[in-house]
Amino acid sequence: MTAPEDRNRGTRRLHLASGALIGAFAALHIGNHVAMFAGQQAHIAIMEALRPFYRNPVAETLLMLALAFQLGSGLAMIWRTRAEPRKGLARWQAISGGVLALFIVNHVGAVWAGRLVMGLDTNYHFAAAGFHAGLAAFFVPYYFLGVAALFVHAACALAWRTRSRLLPLLVAGSGIGLAAGFVTVMASDPAIPDRYLESFP
Repeated sequence: MTAPEDRNRGTRRLHLASGALIGAFAALHIGNHVAMFAGQQAHIAIMEALRPFYRNPVAETLLMLALAFQLGSGLAMIWRTRAEPRKGLARWQAISGGVLALFIVNHVGAVWAGRLVMGLDTNYHFAAAGFHAGLAAFFVPYYFLGVAALFVHAACALAWRTRSRLLPLLVAGSGIGLAAGFVTVMASDPAIPDRYLESFP
């Protein structure tokens, strides 16, 4: 039989491998979101330019498989080590991983529902509509924690593999700052087409 330590070690390696693919998409996606600071049209224009790279059957299938494995393996590792005391870095990695898992499940599900069920273009308007449909109390912490958790989780992974203490802190701090900026822009920009606002009950 395989020892729990060996099983977790193998799972971590595959977790990192799938995380690299997801990280490539996340870099494009976060970079696209940075464009919202120049206005929603800039965000939409860059999204349309990037979509051919990730919105095609091959790329989307690989990304969905990687996300499914990432969620399953991450939650499995948290569960297997549930009896172990978590302090410092390990605690932040587990917390950020759990928050990120919840965010990804909800976010990916919402995007697919928007595309396939509602027939909406899931662009900037789709992301920002909830802030202006009477649900800001949900969407402010939802987006802030989702983006912040992504960077904190990446910073924790980096901290395990580098002697630098400053670099992981810069990654986490940058993510928290970007999360606050994204939320501020979307919450303060009411120019959302009615068809997106009407998608909320």
